[in-house]
This record gives sequence, structure tokens and C-alpha cells, in this order.
Amino acid sequence: MRMTRRFALVAGVMGLVSTTACHTMRPIQPSQLISTPVARVWVTAADRTTIVLHGPRVSGDTLGGFVDGQYREMLLSDTRTIQQRAPAPGKTAAVGIIAGAATLATFVYFANRSYVGDGQTCYAGYNGIIVPCCAGKSTISC
Repeated sequence: MRMTRRFALVAGVMGLVSTTACHTMRPIQPSQLISTPVARVWVTAADRTTIVLHGPRVSGDTLGGFVDGQYREMLLSDTRTIQQRAPAPGKTAAVGIIAGAATLATFVYFANRSYVGDGQTCYAGYNGIIVPCCAGKSTISC
């Protein structure tokens, strides 16, 4: 049971890491919002609060967009950073390689356990059906 919990914990951590590794936050300039449409941005205000702005638009010195379904505007001078979520193929590849190595290590670990590999079969099963042999007895079926 202890090994199952440990495996579940490792799988949970790997799942969490893999979901965060596929993307990264990159700063974006307000001028880029004029030329390139962006679905949403994360805006950090001067008071260090962060909001998610959907459908951002820049008009002069004002940044506008939707926050929780309500249209909101703010001065660009009142913002510290504007970031967008972007793909991170390097991180994604690294997580894939690490997950593959962890999976391979798990298979190697379990394949080299002392109780694995004695896969003898007994032919004395019911109606000629092949059944596993009892532990320590290579010719007696269970």
C-alpha cells in the first residue's frame, strides 16, 4: 500500500509539472496589442494586483478589455507589466524526456524485483487450462 501512495504522489507531481511546462508568461509591449490580436493578457497594476484582461485593446494611452465579463479601462501609465501566455516547446520537450525516463526507470525497477519473473506455468490445470504454479512449487498448480 505504501508503494501505491508513493507512486500516486509522484504521478500527481508529474501531472502538475507537465501542465505548467507547456506554456510560459512573456512580456508584451502595448504597441504589440495594436498590431497583433491577443485573446487575453495578464496585467500587473502599479499596486501589484494582477488581472486577466480578455480581448485587450490599446487606444492612445488607455488599455481596455473585459474582466469577469465587465468592460474595464486603465491608463497604460498605471500598469507595471503586461504579459501573455505563450508556448514553451523547450520546457515541453524536457518534461517529455523526464517523464519517459521516469517511466522506463519504473519498469526497470519493477522488472528487477525478486518476486517478479518466476512466471512458470503448470499444465495440470482444470480441463487442460494453463494456470500459474504455486510459489516455491514448480509443478503443482494452485
